[in-house]
Amino acid sequence: MSVSFPSLTRAAAVAAGAVLLAVAQAATSAQAADEGFDQVTVESGTITHDGELTLSGSYRCLSTGDSVRVAASIEHGENVWYGMDSVAASCDGSWHQWSNTKATEPGAYEPGPVRVKTSVVEFRRSGFIPLPTVRSEQIQEVVLTEV
Repeated sequence: MSVSFPSLTRAAAVAAGAVLLAVAQAATSAQAADEGFDQVTVESGTITHDGELTLSGSYRCLSTGDSVRVAASIEHGENVWYGMDSVAASCDGSWHQWSNTKATEPGAYEPGPVRVKTSVVEFRRSGFIPLPTVRSEQIQEVVLTEV
């Protein structure tokens, strides 16, 4: 059986193209991570008279690990942060909305400006325990409105 050079050349070109495509995709993901592609913001906050706190915003991320979540904390005193539960993130490179509601003590937060820390957090397995890795974090001021 003989192999002709045109078919060998075509096969080599297809293989080289596949390798270049894989390298380009990996480079694009690495470049996106290096350029701070993972981003998160808080855009609004509300508080009810009985202490129910809601924060909302948007995020985008590219998935690279086991589990990625959007977390938010609200400042309660100087550099004392009250953490809210995190919500699952959809890391497909598109912008998504997030919202989180948590009960606080009535009167703990009043309508007006507050500082909010939001994060995109990836949980990576290290042995048996998933460890959190912050992929993006932002501290912003938002005005709590009473609803």
